[in-house]
Amino acid sequence: MRTKLLYRGLIVVVLTFAISLTYAQDNLKIKGLSFVGSSSPIDNADVAPIVTMNANWVTLMPYGFVGKNGMVTYNSKWQWWGEKEEGVKETIELCKASGLKIMLKPQIWMMSAYTGDYKLSNEQEWEIFEKSYAAFIFSFLEIAIAHDVEMFCIGTEWREFVKARPEFWNELIKKAKLKYKGDLTYAANWDDYQAVPFWEQMDIIGVNGYFPISISAKPDLKELTMGWDVHKKTLSAFAKKYDRKIVFTEIGYRSMEGATVKPWEHNTRSKFSAEIQHNAYKALFNVLWEEEWFGGMFIWKWYHNHESQGGNGDLDFTPQNKLAEKTIRSFWSK
Repeated sequence: MRTKLLYRGLIVVVLTFAISLTYAQDNLKIKGLSFVGSSSPIDNADVAPIVTMNANWVTLMPYGFVGKNGMVTYNSKWQWWGEKEEGVKETIELCKASGLKIMLKPQIWMMSAYTGDYKLSNEQEWEIFEKSYAAFIFSFLEIAIAHDVEMFCIGTEWREFVKARPEFWNELIKKAKLKYKGDLTYAANWDDYQAVPFWEQMDIIGVNGYFPISISAKPDLKELTMGWDVHKKTLSAFAKKYDRKIVFTEIGYRSMEGATVKPWEHNTRSKFSAEIQHNAYKALFNVLWEEEWFGGMFIWKWYHNHESQGGNGDLDFTPQNKLAEKTIRSFWSK
């Protein structure tokens, strides 16, 4: 009898350890929301809905803008509070006080062009732009260091810039790593992440995961699942090649018909569909979430004034007050 009791006790201990280990591994995955900078100061009440989503990370995106002279302007008086240094610092502290980890992701917004296509015609222009861009990045890197930010993203979707100026990127990364001891990543677009030459210098492979996952405008869950199955094979092999986790530094779907054909499109309009957005996330979770190489995601996007965002008829990427919000919260609670 005593032997049986000891045996049963050992099984309980082993099972408890296995469950705890599984829970710990799941907790290591990034359950992140892309927290849009607000026009005015926020408080704890604006962060609380993020916590109730069962998120454990947020990414903050202070924006810079490239002028005709090739200079990056940022932290300007006309920018929103949440995009400037003051707002970024306060938002970091609010999120950390709520138990959230942070990725700081300063990025460039171009009004009439895609960042990935940006290129210059001569050495002088490149040098002016590079000096300005480096100053932009390092100003926010200093904030990341001072506030113990867990992850920093050195660039977003710079396809032509990365291709044309490898020396600049190598030097930028080298200087960043001398200063910053958190995880360093870069946010490559879904269609060019395999061409980025410096993944071995990164701690995490960052991909903006707007992969097309259907050919029909009104796909069912089966089609969306098959769509992700195709991309999973390539992503898995790539993560293995570099021995790095892949994190979707952005991932999102608009709540409308056609949203999964070209998920990156943000200006098109179609018929509202909460179901398509819901099924797109469901397929993503079903196919990728349990993969060992998959480090998690930052969902695009989440606004501070939760009660007035999203909802029925809204075609934006945000899942707020839509069926997808419940879908994400449910998966992240497991």
